[in-house]
Parts: sequence; structure tokens; C-alpha cells
Amino acid sequence: METCDLLIRGALLGETGRKADIAIKEGRILKVGENLKVEAKEIIDAEGKIALPSFANMHTHVPMSLLRGIGADLPLMDWLQKVIWPLEGEFVSPEFVRAGAELGILEMIRSGTTLFMDMYFFEEVVGEVAESAGVRAGLGFGILDFPTKVAKTPEEYIKKARRFAEDLKGSELVFPVICPHAPYTCSPTTLRRAKELAEDLRLYLHIHVAETRGEVERIREEFGRTPIRHLEDIGFLSERVLCAHMVWLDEEDMEIVKERGVKVAHCPESNLKLGSGIAPVPEYLRRGIHVCLGTDGSASNDNLDMLEEMSTMAKLHKGSSMNAKAIDARTALKVATENGFSAVGIRAGKIKEGYEADLILVNPNTPHLQPLYDPVAQVVYSAKSSDIDTVVCRGRVLMYKGEVKTLDEERILWEARRWSERIRSFLERVSA
Repeated sequence: METCDLLIRGALLGETGRKADIAIKEGRILKVGENLKVEAKEIIDAEGKIALPSFANMHTHVPMSLLRGIGADLPLMDWLQKVIWPLEGEFVSPEFVRAGAELGILEMIRSGTTLFMDMYFFEEVVGEVAESAGVRAGLGFGILDFPTKVAKTPEEYIKKARRFAEDLKGSELVFPVICPHAPYTCSPTTLRRAKELAEDLRLYLHIHVAETRGEVERIREEFGRTPIRHLEDIGFLSERVLCAHMVWLDEEDMEIVKERGVKVAHCPESNLKLGSGIAPVPEYLRRGIHVCLGTDGSASNDNLDMLEEMSTMAKLHKGSSMNAKAIDARTALKVATENGFSAVGIRAGKIKEGYEADLILVNPNTPHLQPLYDPVAQVVYSAKSSDIDTVVCRGRVLMYKGEVKTLDEERILWEARRWSERIRSFLERVSA
């Protein structure tokens, strides 16, 4: 008899609506079918549960979880310059990053995310937390033209990014990414050096682009073209570039993005909260542009809940376009799952033989999910992250029956409260 590491019995496959067992071996889905005859080291009874791919959060700043809720109701540049950057200047340290990463990763596991793309400082600490928690992460130092606690010059940022990337290679879960912050915080020279580093190490690039109308006007004034055409002119764009936000693109920009194979990380809730605008995602999808989904940092969202983000995305574009078919439930699920994994070359995001075993089990036995007719549509439009019962990443069970197995939740929440006292005290001093 064939053997496997984990057998999930009797799940309702959300994508097909049929009941099946899922056999997992060495991190991959070995078989999917009814009444599988296999021996398993571990068995999960999923009777009555909906099995779906786990989420891929393709743009965030996880340690900023400790700054959640501060500076609410400000536009992006005021929020950054008047609130976030001064706080980061005071508090960012390896200890701050560890506590914020633990809090954020705990939240992501609870809400069904097993891959996240992060851009911040002291990312080696984020990597340690992600490895310990058992989640996938694409990590990169934010590269800037101005000094911070981690570097003083663009050359120093690039050196640190290289050292970090070379030290991190070889992990099964965590991989390095090169992260120039944005066209308005990085000169053309810095952007070219980041691209050269990514090409030298064969890594992905992760950058903020065209998030606000003001950013587009600023780049036009300085370089005489849109952010996308500016990046194209300096040779930055390729199929290994992940651009977060992409709210303000024109027709020519979209053609360039499609031609170059650039990936778009859509962050609807952050864009809405900061008043940045609504990205034309249905048009991107119509043109065949690769769109995935991210939350942005929980300081600007204010959570890392991808299920909520997916639901918001689908409803937002229906309403803004006055077209109920703008993004249907199955497209929304694909954008939030498979499209994220495939954007960085990971064969996951489907419950299918040969795919890596990243999945969730949702408990539909709640008033807001009953009666159950269409599992995908009802999860997209009605489910809450608290309905997620089990989370599996690369075949490892990270949460079972609502209990996170790989992190000390009580200690993490205590640490978060301790940091909030320090941050609150600082804010009271500077505002006095």
C-alpha cells in the first residue's frame, strides 16, 4: 500500500464541489480522490470542511504590525513623512522587527496565508521568524537613497542586500528578493544597481510603483514620463519584477507591463484607506496582465487578512465599474492564491496532484455560510478568517482546529502590548 505523510479525509473540494481525500507526501500533493487507499503518518478528518488553496500575500511590510492604527485618516505622503518615518527612526531595531514579524505572521497563519512577500529592515530577523513558524516568505531590505538606521548611502544598501541574499540562499521556505523602495525614493542609478544585483543573483525584484496620482506627477516633473515608462527607459522591467499598487497607469503603461511580463500586486484596502485610488484591475486581467493580491502593511490596511482583502477586491471592482461580472468569485480566488505563488515560480495554489501542499480547511458550519450552495462564492463573499479551521504549508500543519501549532500566541500578544506602551509614551512626548 502506498504511504504518505499527511492524509486529509473527506474534504469538500471548493474548486470542484466534490468530496475527496488529499494525500500529501514530502510537501507535495500525492493524490486527490475518493476513499484513497494509503497509509498515513498523520490523518485529519475533514468531514464537512471546505478545502481551498491557502493565500499568497504578495505585498506587505510585516514588522509594521506594531504600528497598526497609528496615523489613521491621512493621505500616503503625510502618513509616511509625518507619522511612519519618524516612528521608524525612533523604534526600528532587530527587537522591534522580531516582535512585529511574530505578530504579523501569527495573524497571517490564522487567516490562511502561507506565502508573503515582505519589504522592510532587518529582514534576516523576519526570515528567522518565518522559518520557525513554517511559512514561506520572499524577503528583501528596502533600498533607498536616504539614510536610515540600517544604511547611510545607496551603495551601503546594495551591499547589505547582496550580503543578506547570499546568506539566505538554500532555505526551503524563505528566499531573498531585491527591494528598491520606489521610483520616487531611488535614483535611476540606484534602480539600475538593484536590477543588476537581482540579475547577478537570479532573484526577483519587488517595488512600489504608481501608487498615487501625486507620485505620477512627481516622476513626470523630474523625468518627463510616467513611472512605468521611466522604469522601462532605464531597463528595469522584466517578468521577474513584482510591482505593488499600480493604481495610476495609462494605456501605454499597460502595454509595456503586458509586453514585459511584469507582475502586479494589487492592494485594494490600503489604496482605499490612504485615498490613493482604485487600480484598474479588471482591465489588467482582460489584457492578460498577471495580477496577484497583497494587503500592504497592517499599519496602512489595518490587517493582514487575505480573505477579507479578496472579498473587498471582488466587490470593489463590481461597484466601481458598475459591472457585477468585473471580477467573479473564482477569478478572485485565483488572484489571491495561485497567481501569487506562480508570480515567484512556486507550483502551489491549487489542490491538484503534483502541486505543493499549501491549503486551508474552512468550517462552513456557521450561520453566515449556511445553507451552502456554492463553496467558492460563499467563501469569497461571506466567510470570515475565524472560519478557517486548519492551515497547511508545504505539507506541514501550522494550525489545526483553530490552534496555531508553531508560534506562542500568548507570548506574542504580550510582547505586542509591551511595545504599544513604549510607542504610546513616545507619541505623547512628541505631541506635548
